[in-house]
Amino acid sequence: MIIRSLKLENIRSYAEVAVNFPLGKTLFEGDVGSGKSTILMAIEFALFGLGSERGAALLRAGASKGKVILVFEVNGNEFTIERSLVRKRGAIQQIEGNITFPDGKVMDYSPSELKEKVLEILNFNEPPNPKAGSVIYRYAVFTPQEMMKEILLRPADERLQTLRKAFRIEDYRIASENSGILVSEIKDKITMMEGQFANMPELLVHANENRKRITEAEKSLAKLEVSKNGTASILKNLEEERESLRKEEVKLSKLEGELTPLQSLIDDKKGQIDEAQGEIKRIEKRLGDLQGRVRKLEGAENPAEKTSEEIEEEMDALREKANKLSVIKAQIASKKDDYESILKNGKCPTCDRSVDSGEFSDKVKQKAAEEGHVEQELDTCRKTLQSLKEVLEKKLSYEDAQENLQQHKEKMGEYASEIGRLNNIVAAASKEIAKKERRLGEVEKSLKNLKSVSAKVEELDQKIESANSKLDSIKQEITTATTKISGWKNDTEELQRQIEKCKTLQKGAESLKEYRIWLEDYFVPSLDNIEKQALLNINQEFDANFQKWFSMLIDDASKEARVDEEFTPIVQQDGYEQDIYYLSGGERTSVALAYRLALNTIVQRVSAGLHSNLLILDEPTDGFSKEQLAKVREVLDEIQSPQVIIVSHEKELESFADQVFRVTKVQGESKVLHGV
Repeated sequence: MIIRSLKLENIRSYAEVAVNFPLGKTLFEGDVGSGKSTILMAIEFALFGLGSERGAALLRAGASKGKVILVFEVNGNEFTIERSLVRKRGAIQQIEGNITFPDGKVMDYSPSELKEKVLEILNFNEPPNPKAGSVIYRYAVFTPQEMMKEILLRPADERLQTLRKAFRIEDYRIASENSGILVSEIKDKITMMEGQFANMPELLVHANENRKRITEAEKSLAKLEVSKNGTASILKNLEEERESLRKEEVKLSKLEGELTPLQSLIDDKKGQIDEAQGEIKRIEKRLGDLQGRVRKLEGAENPAEKTSEEIEEEMDALREKANKLSVIKAQIASKKDDYESILKNGKCPTCDRSVDSGEFSDKVKQKAAEEGHVEQELDTCRKTLQSLKEVLEKKLSYEDAQENLQQHKEKMGEYASEIGRLNNIVAAASKEIAKKERRLGEVEKSLKNLKSVSAKVEELDQKIESANSKLDSIKQEITTATTKISGWKNDTEELQRQIEKCKTLQKGAESLKEYRIWLEDYFVPSLDNIEKQALLNINQEFDANFQKWFSMLIDDASKEARVDEEFTPIVQQDGYEQDIYYLSGGERTSVALAYRLALNTIVQRVSAGLHSNLLILDEPTDGFSKEQLAKVREVLDEIQSPQVIIVSHEKELESFADQVFRVTKVQGESKVLHGV
């Protein structure tokens, strides 16, 4: 992994800063508290989230939101990761971040998902616990200096356990412990299984006894089946014979039911004949009466050729003419009265002029003549109208008579038709009587055989009842035997299933015993040996590296350093061990740095998931003398990492670095300035 750039917004003492990281040795130099360590904290936060840190330790005081953007390279592929912190209702928490992949695709992730994805990109084989940082990163890439001193002073067993995780050999211990748990569970499982198949001998005996019972019962069942089939065959023949006789009995019984209906039908038909003949006589008498009336009506004369409707229309026309003549007569009379009034007064009523009396006398005479003519014509109309009225009355009387004549003739036709119908009824009834009387004779003859057929049916009923009783008894025995056989078979199948289960359990228990022996006698001892050998090999290599770095940092032939089998650093002077706690500050820092570099070398080699080109050193020269500071150049030259990031307040280290960033703080805000 190579760091390319880092951008901070509202992170601790930084309002906003961007830093590009070159290859080689890079020094971040500044006074204590200037903000140097924040750069390292921000890189770790971008990669792995807060871990066990609180959000308040990173978010700038008073800011509502902070952000870190880290660009890094893995195996030639560049990634950009962005993480943010927000202040909500007094609490500071991470929010969704994102990763920009080499193909330019940007994916959003929750904080825990983001850490999981980074571990995958870095190929760090460790659980993505969002509450913890990366152990591999802390031991192989960056370890705060105070943490290294803490490791040196920690109890041996705790330090060794931590180193086991860093060296990736804790899996042997975990596997051994898990194997012990597994062996215990296997023993419990074997005990439980042995208890489950302990009754297998009793199950085998019970199953064999059932098989014997089934064989004997099946033989008896076969005999019962033969007897059942013979009885069923006899019963079938008896039932077929009875069925045939019953059909005959039913047929004869039906004939018996025909006697009364036949006799009743004959009596009904005779009654129909009597009734029809009496009706014929009554209708013939009525027909004679109608024939006399018809002869009388046929002699009536027609008073007019016109129809009554035509006469009424002619009368209506005369009435209309009379009304018009009455109106004309009234008009003439009114005019005549006007002329007589003018003649009498001698003046015109309109213009009050004198009139000619002779002229108006002529007009009065003329209107009197016209009035007489209209009166004469009106009288003629009235006389003609009276004459037509008398003719209409006679015509209506004639038409009524003709209508009655027609009705009488139609009634005569009905009487004749009814007589014909009644004669047909008499003929049909007579024919039906003859037919039914013949059938009555046949039925009476057939009914003589009914008693003998009924007696035979009754005899067969008794035989069939006896056969059914016998067959039911046989079926009951078969059912009982079948039920017993089925029960024994089901019991045997269940016993067999239990036996097979016991055999499976027995076989499984034997296999588990083999597993237990293999785990206890071979696997766990092998794991212990492998772990011891691996730890021994690492210890030897670690000790060599630790002595190398210590000898480079401490130029004192009287002092030697090594690590024991528990990786506890031991410092000797003139052959006597010295307690690390009582070493000088520079000496303790030298021991811690040597231990740190040795640890970094081993972890990078043994960690299958780490291929890092990056090393971060936090205050590696704390407490060093000027002579020791000069030794740091040799150490840095010896380190083979392409990218080394150093954080220190020692200005003397500037000459050892390829590039220097100066970190300053002005009025509470940190700045990063690129130096020489």
